[in-house]
Amino acid sequence: MTKLIYLEDTYLFESEAEVKEIKNTEKGLAIILDQTIFYPQGGGQPTDHGKITTENVVFNVADVRLDEDGVVYHFGNFQNGTIKPGEKVTLKVDKERRINNAKLHSAGHLIAEAVKKLEIPGIKPVKGFHFPEGPYVEYEGTLENPQEYIPEIEKTVNELVEEDIKVEKEELSTEEAEKKGVWAPTGKSARIVYFQGYEQRGCGGTHVKASGEIGKIEIRKISSKKGMTKISYIVE
Repeated sequence: MTKLIYLEDTYLFESEAEVKEIKNTEKGLAIILDQTIFYPQGGGQPTDHGKITTENVVFNVADVRLDEDGVVYHFGNFQNGTIKPGEKVTLKVDKERRINNAKLHSAGHLIAEAVKKLEIPGIKPVKGFHFPEGPYVEYEGTLENPQEYIPEIEKTVNELVEEDIKVEKEELSTEEAEKKGVWAPTGKSARIVYFQGYEQRGCGGTHVKASGEIGKIEIRKISSKKGMTKISYIVE
């Protein structure tokens, strides 16, 4: 199992680790470490990019994945040289990409809070897609004349941005998670992320420290059909 340091600090862009294994897989060459600051794609958030280096070697990280056993695979290629198991390495995450992804993820959560605050009937949040290419929050249920909701959702969510609400993160035991209705693997902890004073949501992604860091959120469109509603947005 890989220790997931990115859960502790979104803004830790450089760290050290030890190489446990280097594997050739169906997805390509992968480095496995004892711990990592690289976010593995999942939960509606894209993978981190960056580099794993020693004094003389550079491995370019193009994709990161977490398997069912909690092991993180850093996929990519050696720019020069090679690394052996047992070596100490430096991890460097692409800062701009990480911050942008964190803003988009936090924005999705904040939109969910704005919709809840407006008490819009008939829709229930089910998931978010926080990639730079067309991020949205998806709801179960449909709305009549969905575009009419754009101005009030946009106004409300940007008011929440201006309030600069602190983002809280907590680890819950399996029992605590069950009581709060948050899913956790049997015998393992769950993580909740929430804006202070607002709903607690299970989430393993990276987030900003407070809503004010997100910047202005624009609601691009709302589509509502086949029993589902998507609120698409961008962060300026």
